[in-house]
Amino acid sequence: MTKSLVITFVGDDRPGIVESISKIIMQYEGEWVESRMANLSGKFAGVLRTNIPEDKCESFTTQLKSGVKGITINVEQVDKSEESTAKQQCYKLELVGQDRPGIIHRISSVLVNNGATVEDMESEVTEASMSGEKLFKASITLCLAEGYSVDKLSDVLEDLANELIVDIELG
Repeated sequence: MTKSLVITFVGDDRPGIVESISKIIMQYEGEWVESRMANLSGKFAGVLRTNIPEDKCESFTTQLKSGVKGITINVEQVDKSEESTAKQQCYKLELVGQDRPGIIHRISSVLVNNGATVEDMESEVTEASMSGEKLFKASITLCLAEGYSVDKLSDVLEDLANELIVDIELG
């Protein structure tokens, strides 16, 4: 029997971080299930899910936290009985517009108030090629809970796009 664990970590970027974590997972006969990792301003951060044999979880967690130097690590057990079984439809939201404070807060408020959760999100601030002004770009995979309307969400997002003067596409 295995337990599913979600591991989050952050530390100064350097070679060997992923190798160190994967080596410990392998030593404890674990399975690397899924992950997301990125270098952000010289910090390497990640989240991953692994399945570890139930009788090895405690020693695995101890070894992981002490065996990878210079990295802050958190381990959480996934309780499968609490996993959502609600049927959800997922959509891709793309946003581009002039950078300003509060864009993500406004978008996330609209999403939560219309039954949507963020499944995955990437964002960045870049310079526009012609004008040099700062552009905010976000790509969000969102899932809409059963009973909520994608048409209503689309209408609300369109109003927000006009208010913020950004382009939002929901597909």
